[in-house]
Amino acid sequence: MRRKEIILILFLIVLITGFLGYSYIFKIYEVEISVTPKELFADNQSTVTIQAYPINSFGKKIPFRSVSAKFVITEGKELVSIESPDEKDGRIILRAKDKTGIVNVIVTPEKSLIPSLIQIQINPNYALNK
Repeated sequence: MRRKEIILILFLIVLITGFLGYSYIFKIYEVEISVTPKELFADNQSTVTIQAYPINSFGKKIPFRSVSAKFVITEGKELVSIESPDEKDGRIILRAKDKTGIVNVIVTPEKSLIPSLIQIQINPNYALNK
């Protein structure tokens, strides 16, 4: 009788811990968008990576999960070229051309209610002018 009670209590502890682990660690609470680097140079070599990633209730990136996202360039489409569009993993890599200006990208993650506007500044490359 004593052994059955211990097994039942251990089973309930494992069940509750698993439920809380899923609810707080693996459940998507928010989607954040990272832009690395924040600006580009007009040199035909600078690249920027825009990535959407899920956040859990602790504000950390969720392990083993990704979120899909759609990327639409609304302004400055002639200033950049798309290197690798990966909407399934929520990532896009843009390469700057030889013109300066501002590029606006609207990012719509799958698990987000509101799309985000990302502005990328393309600065002149002064090293090429010298």
